[in-house]
Amino acid sequence: MKGIWSIIQYIYKFIAGLGAFTLGSFVLIIMALALAATGEKPAPNVPDGAVMVLRPNGAIVEQTRLPDPFDAILSDYNSEPAETSIYDITNALSHAKNDDRIKAVALLTDNMAGAAPAHAHRIAAALRDFKDGGKKIYAISSAYSQTDYLLAAQADKIYMNPAGSVLLSGYGRFGTYFKSLLEKIGANVNVFRVGTYKSAVEPFLRNDMSPAAREANQVYVNALWDHYQTSVTSARGLAAGSLTDGAANIGANLRSSNGNFGQLALDQGLVDMLSPRASWRNDLMEDYGSTPDGSSFKQIHFQQYLAAVDEDTSHANDIAVITVQGDLIMGEGPANVAAAETVVSYIRAARNDKATKAIVLRVDSPGGSAFASELIRQELAAAQEQGIPVIASMGPVAASGGYWISATADEIWAAPTTITGSIGIFGVVPTFENTLAKIGVSTDGVGSTELSGAFDISRPLSDTTKDIIQQAIENGYDEFLSLVARGRNMTALDVDKIAQGRVWIGTTAKELGLVDHLGDFNDAVAAAARSAGLEDDAFETVFYRERPSQLDTLLMDLMKGTGFDFDRSRSSHYGLSQMSPLMKLYKQLETQAGTVLNFNDPLGRYALCLTCELRPSAQ
Repeated sequence: MKGIWSIIQYIYKFIAGLGAFTLGSFVLIIMALALAATGEKPAPNVPDGAVMVLRPNGAIVEQTRLPDPFDAILSDYNSEPAETSIYDITNALSHAKNDDRIKAVALLTDNMAGAAPAHAHRIAAALRDFKDGGKKIYAISSAYSQTDYLLAAQADKIYMNPAGSVLLSGYGRFGTYFKSLLEKIGANVNVFRVGTYKSAVEPFLRNDMSPAAREANQVYVNALWDHYQTSVTSARGLAAGSLTDGAANIGANLRSSNGNFGQLALDQGLVDMLSPRASWRNDLMEDYGSTPDGSSFKQIHFQQYLAAVDEDTSHANDIAVITVQGDLIMGEGPANVAAAETVVSYIRAARNDKATKAIVLRVDSPGGSAFASELIRQELAAAQEQGIPVIASMGPVAASGGYWISATADEIWAAPTTITGSIGIFGVVPTFENTLAKIGVSTDGVGSTELSGAFDISRPLSDTTKDIIQQAIENGYDEFLSLVARGRNMTALDVDKIAQGRVWIGTTAKELGLVDHLGDFNDAVAAAARSAGLEDDAFETVFYRERPSQLDTLLMDLMKGTGFDFDRSRSSHYGLSQMSPLMKLYKQLETQAGTVLNFNDPLGRYALCLTCELRPSAQ
C-alpha cells in the first residue's frame, strides 16, 4: 500500500513540476516578447489637413484607473467600464487649435457613457475655444443623450442618424429609500447626525425625500439646468427657455412630427442633418480628403494625436497636482477612490520634492470618512507650513469631506456647476438583533465594563453608547465649522448659517464665501504659479498618481507591439447610457451599497453627500 502512495506522490510531483515549468516558460516567453516589443517607437504621423476624431470612450473622469493587461486579454469577462481622462480631451483640443495640420474636429459621442455637469461644461468650453481659432467642428453620432448634446451643440454642424433622437429631460435627483425594507428584515439602523440638510442618512430613515432635502436639491438642480440651457441655446441660436418648453410639450411636439424623434430634433433646430454614416463620411471626404485606401476621410484619433505631439519638457519648478477622486476612505486604494494613505503619500512626496513650488488639490469627491478627510487636510497643512502654496480646484463634486480637505487651502477655485458645501457630519450604526430573532438566533454574554460588546451588531446599542456616538458627531461638526471658519476667515456662527449639510453649486458658493474664485483647472494652476511667484511657462504641471509596474508596462507594450488594440478591448463594455433601465437600477443600487461597504472611519464619523452624485440621472 505504501508503494502505491509513493507512486501517486511521484506522479503528482511530476505533474505539478511540469505545470510550474510550463507556466514559468510561458512567463519567460511573454517577457522576452515584451522586451522585444519595447524600445523607441516612432510617434504617430499627423496627416496634413487631417480631421481630429474626438471619440471619448466610457465615462469622463479626472483620473482613469490603471488598465490591467490580463483584463484586456479576457475582455469578455471584464466588468470594469471604460474611462477617458478629461485632460486628454482638453489637451488634445488645446494643441489642435494652433496646429496647422489639424483642420477640423469630428466629435463622436456614441461610446461616451456620460460626464458630470462640470466636466461636460469644461469640454464644451474647450470646443468653443477650438472654434475661436477659425476651425470647424462636426458632431456626428447615432443619437444624443443630454450630456452628449451639450458638447454637440458647440459644433458648426450636427449630424444624426435618422433613427436617432435627442431627449433633453433636465437634471434630477432621485434617491432610493430602504426604511420599509429594513423594517421588514428587523434591522435597527441607529443614525446620528448634525445638520438640517444632511440628508445622506435619509435612505435609512424614510421612504421619501424630506422637505428640507427637497428644498435644497430643487435649488441646485434648477441652477444646473439653467447653466445647461444657456450654454445650448446660445450655441445653437435658440430662444431662451426653449429647452424647458420642449420638455413640457414633448407629447404634442412629437405628435406633429408623426412620432419620429429624429424629425422632431430637426424641426426644433437641435440637429442640422439627418444622415446615415455613409453620407456624413462622404461629406467630410469631399471637404478634407480621404485616407490612402479611400475608405474614409483623412483623420487621426485624438489619443494618437496626443502621442504625436507629446512634449518632453522639463523644468526646475513643478506645480504638483494631487487628485482626490471618489469616496474618501481610510487606507490605500486605486484611482477611483480617495484612499487617505494613498493621497497622503502623494502629498508627502510632492512637498518633500525640492522642485515643488505649489500644490493644486484637484477634488472630485462627495466625501466619506471624516478621519480620512482630516488626514489629507493635515498633510496639506504641513506643505503650507513649509511655504508651499496650496490651491484647491473643485471639479464636478467637492462636498462634505471633499470640502473638508479644501477648506484651509490658500485659495479655492470652483466651476460654476461644481456641487459643493454639504458641511455636516453623520454616523450610522446598524444592529440586527431583531433580524436574528426572526430566525431564532439570540446573543448573550458578559463583559468587564459597560462598553464591552457595545458595538456588537447582533445586540442593540445601549443608551450610553448612543450618547457617546452623538457627542462624537457633534464634536466632529464643531471641528468642521472651526476649520471652515479658519480657512474662509469667517466666524463659526456665520459658517453654521450656510452649513447644516446644505448643498450649493459653485456660483452660489462663491457668493456665500465658501469659494474664492470661479474657474477651471487651468485657472487654478495659473493661480498656483502666481502664488509661487512663477512666470508663465516657467513650470511643469506634474500629476501625482499611481503608475503601472514594469511588468504591466512590458505586457501592455507587448500587446500593442503584437497588434492587440488595448483601448478597443475595453470599449465593448456598455456604458451607463447604453444599459437597459433594469441594469441602470441595478448599478445604482450597487453603487449605493458599495458606498456603505466603504464606511471604515475608526470613529464612525462621516462627512458624505449622497445627494451630490447626478451622473446616473443626468445623461
